[in-house]
Amino acid sequence: MKRIILSMTLILSGTFLFAQTPAKKITEGSITYSVEWQLPENLKPMASNFPNELQVFFKGDSSSLKTESPMYNSTSILNTKNDYERMLLEIPMMGKKLSVIFTPADQDKIAEKIPELSLNASKETKEVLGYKAQKYNVVENKTSQKSEAWFTKDLEIASNPLSRYYSKSYGFPVEFTSYMNGITVKAKVKDIKAGTIPVGSFSATKDYEEITYEQLMQLSSGH
Repeated sequence: MKRIILSMTLILSGTFLFAQTPAKKITEGSITYSVEWQLPENLKPMASNFPNELQVFFKGDSSSLKTESPMYNSTSILNTKNDYERMLLEIPMMGKKLSVIFTPADQDKIAEKIPELSLNASKETKEVLGYKAQKYNVVENKTSQKSEAWFTKDLEIASNPLSRYYSKSYGFPVEFTSYMNGITVKAKVKDIKAGTIPVGSFSATKDYEEITYEQLMQLSSGH
Protein backbone atom coordinates (compact mmCIF):
# COMPACT_ATOMS: atom_id res chain seq x y z
CA MET A 1 0.00 0.00 0.00
CA LYS A 2 2.83 2.39 0.87
CA ARG A 3 4.43 1.70 -2.52
CA ILE A 4 1.14 2.45 -4.29
CA ILE A 5 0.74 5.70 -2.37
CA LEU A 6 4.37 6.63 -3.11
CA SER A 7 3.93 5.85 -6.81
CA MET A 8 0.78 7.97 -6.99
CA THR A 9 2.59 10.79 -5.20
CA LEU A 10 5.45 10.70 -7.72
CA ILE A 11 3.06 10.60 -10.67
CA LEU A 12 1.03 13.48 -9.34
CA SER A 13 4.17 15.42 -8.50
CA GLY A 14 5.51 14.77 -11.97
CA THR A 15 2.26 16.00 -13.54
CA PHE A 16 2.35 19.10 -11.40
CA LEU A 17 5.95 19.84 -12.28
CA PHE A 18 5.28 19.34 -15.98
CA ALA A 19 2.32 21.71 -15.89
CA GLN A 20 4.43 24.32 -14.11
CA THR A 21 7.41 24.09 -16.44
CA PRO A 22 8.47 27.68 -17.18
CA ALA A 23 7.71 28.99 -20.64
CA LYS A 24 10.57 29.34 -23.09
CA LYS A 25 11.33 33.06 -23.03
CA ILE A 26 12.67 34.59 -26.24
CA THR A 27 13.76 38.19 -25.79
CA GLU A 28 15.10 38.96 -29.27
CA GLY A 29 14.35 37.55 -32.69
CA SER A 30 11.81 37.43 -35.49
CA ILE A 31 8.40 35.92 -36.21
CA THR A 32 7.05 35.12 -39.65
CA TYR A 33 3.27 34.96 -40.00
CA SER A 34 1.24 33.57 -42.87
CA VAL A 35 -1.81 35.80 -43.26
CA GLU A 36 -5.21 35.88 -44.95
CA TRP A 37 -6.82 39.28 -45.47
CA GLN A 38 -10.59 39.59 -45.09
CA LEU A 39 -11.05 42.51 -47.47
CA PRO A 40 -14.17 44.67 -47.92
CA GLU A 41 -15.73 44.68 -51.39
CA ASN A 42 -14.09 47.95 -52.47
CA LEU A 43 -10.61 46.54 -51.80
CA LYS A 44 -11.04 43.04 -53.24
CA PRO A 45 -9.85 44.11 -56.73
CA MET A 46 -6.55 45.04 -55.05
CA ALA A 47 -6.15 41.71 -53.25
CA SER A 48 -2.92 40.90 -55.12
CA ASN A 49 -1.27 43.92 -53.49
CA PHE A 50 -1.65 42.43 -50.02
CA PRO A 51 1.20 40.16 -48.86
CA ASN A 52 0.72 36.51 -47.84
CA GLU A 53 3.37 36.79 -45.14
CA LEU A 54 4.27 39.38 -42.53
CA GLN A 55 7.45 39.60 -40.49
CA VAL A 56 7.88 40.92 -36.98
CA PHE A 57 11.16 41.83 -35.28
CA PHE A 58 11.18 42.02 -31.49
CA LYS A 59 13.61 42.83 -28.70
CA GLY A 60 12.56 43.17 -25.08
CA ASP A 61 9.26 45.09 -25.03
CA SER A 62 9.77 46.62 -28.49
CA SER A 63 8.52 45.15 -31.77
CA SER A 64 8.10 46.18 -35.38
CA LEU A 65 5.87 44.82 -38.12
CA LYS A 66 6.79 45.45 -41.75
CA THR A 67 4.18 45.25 -44.51
CA GLU A 68 5.46 45.31 -48.08
CA SER A 69 3.34 45.78 -51.19
CA PRO A 70 3.84 47.04 -54.77
CA MET A 71 2.21 50.35 -53.82
CA TYR A 72 3.76 51.13 -50.45
CA ASN A 73 5.77 49.79 -47.52
CA SER A 74 4.83 50.40 -43.91
CA THR A 75 6.45 49.60 -40.59
CA SER A 76 4.50 49.66 -37.34
CA ILE A 77 6.70 50.08 -34.26
CA LEU A 78 5.29 49.33 -30.82
CA ASN A 79 6.43 49.29 -27.21
CA THR A 80 3.46 48.35 -25.03
CA LYS A 81 5.35 48.92 -21.79
CA ASN A 82 6.04 52.57 -22.63
CA ASP A 83 2.84 53.18 -24.66
CA TYR A 84 5.03 54.11 -27.60
CA GLU A 85 3.74 53.72 -31.13
CA ARG A 86 5.16 54.86 -34.44
CA MET A 87 4.42 54.26 -38.10
CA LEU A 88 6.82 54.56 -41.03
CA LEU A 89 5.38 54.87 -44.53
CA GLU A 90 7.27 54.66 -47.81
CA ILE A 91 5.21 55.62 -50.89
CA PRO A 92 7.40 55.41 -54.03
CA MET A 93 4.79 56.81 -56.46
CA MET A 94 4.55 59.94 -54.32
CA GLY A 95 8.27 60.07 -53.59
CA LYS A 96 7.52 60.23 -49.88
CA LYS A 97 8.94 58.60 -46.76
CA LEU A 98 6.86 59.60 -43.74
CA SER A 99 7.13 58.99 -40.00
CA VAL A 100 4.31 59.44 -37.50
CA ILE A 101 4.77 59.18 -33.75
CA PHE A 102 1.39 58.71 -32.06
CA THR A 103 0.94 60.97 -29.06
CA PRO A 104 -1.30 60.02 -26.10
CA ALA A 105 -4.00 62.26 -27.62
CA ASP A 106 -3.65 60.45 -30.96
CA GLN A 107 -3.95 57.10 -29.21
CA ASP A 108 -7.15 58.27 -27.53
CA LYS A 109 -8.61 59.12 -30.95
CA ILE A 110 -7.69 55.71 -32.31
CA ALA A 111 -9.03 53.90 -29.24
CA GLU A 112 -12.58 53.86 -30.56
CA LYS A 113 -11.39 51.76 -33.50
CA ILE A 114 -9.67 49.19 -31.28
CA PRO A 115 -11.56 45.88 -31.15
CA GLU A 116 -13.19 44.69 -27.95
CA LEU A 117 -12.65 40.95 -27.62
CA SER A 118 -14.31 38.37 -25.39
CA LEU A 119 -12.56 35.00 -25.13
CA ASN A 120 -13.86 31.68 -23.86
CA ALA A 121 -11.56 28.70 -23.43
CA SER A 122 -12.39 25.38 -25.03
CA LYS A 123 -10.99 21.95 -24.18
CA GLU A 124 -9.53 21.57 -27.66
CA THR A 125 -5.73 21.48 -27.95
CA LYS A 126 -3.19 20.86 -30.70
CA GLU A 127 0.48 21.36 -31.46
CA VAL A 128 1.71 24.36 -33.42
CA LEU A 129 5.43 24.38 -34.29
CA GLY A 130 5.91 21.75 -31.60
CA TYR A 131 4.24 23.81 -28.86
CA LYS A 132 1.02 22.77 -27.15
CA ALA A 133 -1.75 25.26 -27.90
CA GLN A 134 -5.27 25.65 -26.53
CA LYS A 135 -8.23 26.91 -28.52
CA TYR A 136 -10.31 29.91 -27.46
CA ASN A 137 -13.58 31.04 -29.02
CA VAL A 138 -13.48 34.78 -29.67
CA VAL A 139 -16.22 37.37 -30.18
CA GLU A 140 -15.49 40.95 -31.27
CA ASN A 141 -18.13 42.75 -29.23
CA LYS A 142 -18.54 45.82 -31.47
CA THR A 143 -19.42 43.80 -34.58
CA SER A 144 -20.41 40.42 -33.05
CA GLN A 145 -17.84 38.87 -35.39
CA LYS A 146 -16.80 35.37 -34.27
CA SER A 147 -13.38 33.80 -34.66
CA GLU A 148 -11.03 31.44 -32.89
CA ALA A 149 -7.57 31.85 -31.45
CA TRP A 150 -4.93 29.39 -30.31
CA PHE A 151 -2.52 30.21 -27.49
CA THR A 152 0.50 28.43 -26.08
CA LYS A 153 1.91 28.95 -22.62
CA ASP A 154 5.13 27.22 -23.64
CA LEU A 155 6.46 30.48 -25.13
CA GLU A 156 6.91 33.97 -23.74
CA ILE A 157 7.43 36.71 -26.36
CA ALA A 158 6.58 40.41 -26.26
CA SER A 159 3.33 41.60 -27.82
CA ASN A 160 3.61 43.03 -31.31
CA PRO A 161 1.37 45.08 -33.64
CA LEU A 162 -0.42 41.90 -34.78
CA SER A 163 -0.89 40.20 -31.41
CA ARG A 164 -1.41 43.34 -29.29
CA TYR A 165 -5.16 42.87 -28.85
CA TYR A 166 -4.75 39.67 -26.81
CA SER A 167 -3.82 39.65 -23.15
CA LYS A 168 -0.62 37.84 -22.21
CA SER A 169 -2.63 35.97 -19.59
CA TYR A 170 -3.87 33.60 -22.31
CA GLY A 171 -0.33 32.83 -23.44
CA PHE A 172 1.38 33.57 -26.74
CA PRO A 173 -1.07 33.58 -29.70
CA VAL A 174 0.03 31.26 -32.51
CA GLU A 175 -3.17 31.41 -34.58
CA PHE A 176 -5.57 34.31 -34.26
CA THR A 177 -7.51 37.10 -35.93
CA SER A 178 -5.97 40.56 -35.89
CA TYR A 179 -7.16 43.96 -37.03
CA MET A 180 -5.18 46.41 -39.18
CA ASN A 181 -6.73 49.76 -40.08
CA GLY A 182 -10.23 48.32 -39.98
CA ILE A 183 -9.30 45.20 -41.98
CA THR A 184 -9.55 41.74 -40.45
CA VAL A 185 -6.46 39.57 -40.82
CA LYS A 186 -6.17 35.87 -40.01
CA ALA A 187 -2.62 35.22 -38.83
CA LYS A 188 -0.73 32.00 -38.13
CA VAL A 189 2.81 31.74 -36.83
CA LYS A 190 4.92 30.12 -39.53
CA ASP A 191 8.36 30.48 -38.02
CA ILE A 192 10.05 31.86 -34.89
CA LYS A 193 13.77 32.58 -34.81
CA ALA A 194 15.77 33.72 -31.79
CA GLY A 195 18.75 35.91 -32.59
CA THR A 196 20.05 39.38 -33.28
CA ILE A 197 17.66 41.59 -35.27
CA PRO A 198 18.68 44.22 -37.85
CA VAL A 199 20.00 47.52 -36.51
CA GLY A 200 17.41 50.29 -36.69
CA SER A 201 14.38 47.99 -36.50
CA PHE A 202 12.65 50.43 -34.12
CA SER A 203 13.69 53.78 -35.58
CA ALA A 204 13.56 55.88 -38.75
CA THR A 205 16.45 56.99 -40.93
CA LYS A 206 17.04 60.71 -41.52
CA ASP A 207 15.32 60.65 -44.91
CA TYR A 208 11.91 60.18 -43.29
CA GLU A 209 9.75 63.28 -42.90
CA GLU A 210 8.13 63.61 -39.48
CA ILE A 211 4.43 64.46 -39.70
CA THR A 212 1.54 64.47 -37.23
CA TYR A 213 -1.35 62.04 -37.07
CA GLU A 214 -3.67 64.81 -38.31
CA GLN A 215 -1.46 65.35 -41.36
CA LEU A 216 -1.48 61.63 -42.05
CA MET A 217 -5.28 61.61 -41.96
CA GLN A 218 -5.41 64.57 -44.34
CA LEU A 219 -3.12 62.77 -46.78
CA SER A 220 -5.16 59.58 -46.64
CA SER A 221 -8.38 61.51 -47.32
CA GLY A 222 -6.81 63.29 -50.31
CA HIS A 223 -6.85 66.78 -48.76
